This record gives sequence, C-alpha cells and structure tokens, in this order.
Amino acid sequence: MTPAALAASDAWRAGWQFLRQGYFWEAHELFEPVWMALLPNSRERALVQGAIQLANAALKARMGRPQAVLRLCDLAERHLVAAGPAGAGAMRADGPWLGREIARLRAEANLSLGADAR
Repeated sequence: MTPAALAASDAWRAGWQFLRQGYFWEAHELFEPVWMALLPNSRERALVQGAIQLANAALKARMGRPQAVLRLCDLAERHLVAAGPAGAGAMRADGPWLGREIARLRAEANLSLGADAR
C-alpha cells in the first residue's frame, strides 16, 4: 500500500482515536501493522514509529515508570524529527500534537522523579 492509502486506513485512523482516548496498548497494536507496511527508512515510517513510541511512553506513565517514560519520549522525539513535517503530512498526522504530548509526558515524568528524590 502507498503511504496515502495507509494514512487513510482504518487501522491508522482507529489507532489515533485510541491514542487520544487513552487506550495506549490498543493504539500501539493498530499502528504496528501500518509501520510494517511502510518503506524502511522512509519519513512516513519514522512518523509512525514516533507515534508507537509515544503510545508506549503514555502506557509507562500510567504504570508509574518515569524513567521508561523519559527513555521512550527521547525515542519518539528522534523519530518525529526524522519524519519532519513531510512525514507527518504524508500520514495526515498532527505532528504538533505529538510533540506537545511528548513534552507533557516528559514534564510529568521529571516531576515524578523529582518527588521521588525527596
């Protein structure tokens, strides 16, 4: 399938719904086949990998694992930078929202680690 077809797929669209509604594991499960269908080293694949890592980070946040959240946020951010606006545009993804979610999760994890140090 082409990136445009994958961006319009039920799996990709439902994955976004799940991600935004807090069903992080389910989002990851729907994003993964989309990721696997994209060309290796493509901007589109990097974008999907960033969304997968964001879903993983959000799940770890819910589990109370701030160190894992920070590690996964770093991975997600690297993938989103590699994807750039072209990758987000090709996959019809809200790149700025992804960036804000990474920043929010990172800030919450850092706060949690600061509280743990007391």
